[in-house]
Amino acid sequence: MAEPSPETLKTAVQALGRVHAVEGPPGENGLRTVWHLGTQGAELMSLVDTEGRVRRQELTLLEDHYMWASGEGVRTGRVEPGEGEGHRAGTASAVVRADPQLVPHRLLRAALALGTYTGQDRYILHIQRVLALAREGLELAGAAQAARAASQRPSEPTLPGLSPQPSVAPVVEAAAVAATAQLVYGAPHPNEVPPPVTRRSEGAVMVVVLGVGLLLGLLLLSWLL
Repeated sequence: MAEPSPETLKTAVQALGRVHAVEGPPGENGLRTVWHLGTQGAELMSLVDTEGRVRRQELTLLEDHYMWASGEGVRTGRVEPGEGEGHRAGTASAVVRADPQLVPHRLLRAALALGTYTGQDRYILHIQRVLALAREGLELAGAAQAARAASQRPSEPTLPGLSPQPSVAPVVEAAAVAATAQLVYGAPHPNEVPPPVTRRSEGAVMVVVLGVGLLLGLLLLSWLL
């Protein structure tokens, strides 16, 4: 099955933003259902509690399906023709097949499409924010995995007579420790000058010089008297 183009997804999201939501009465669990039934293949179902907080959302974007629940995170799926009761409104012969794992490219498609929405509908804005955060989480996880793989890469052999380059990790760790210490203990004032560090050998030399000077002074005083 060919993947939908970004323009097709954008058109579906824009059509979703132009419809009026249909709100149902509260159910036995106290949640009421808010439906956005688009005309271009996009549909949004939201479950809202008595205080107006969104507890669950399901978004259908053409053949892709997205589910979010408070405390559970985001899941992806796809809409397939079939018999039986389906989750997709207005299409009794369609069923939703949840993906065993989150599918990144499916999530990316929806996040990019919803990113074009500029309206003020709070329910569409909510699912827009949810998918944007999920996308950011995937990107951060990918960056962390790439950094971990790079750190575990075997070191390249060095030429004879050349010492290996120092690792950057200790430098970064030292900088982090310094920054933490600066936050805990405070940074030194820019006008403060650190006291000189006196070595033990330098102190012994100074004592000898003072002793010789004192002896010469006594001899000179006795000669004058």
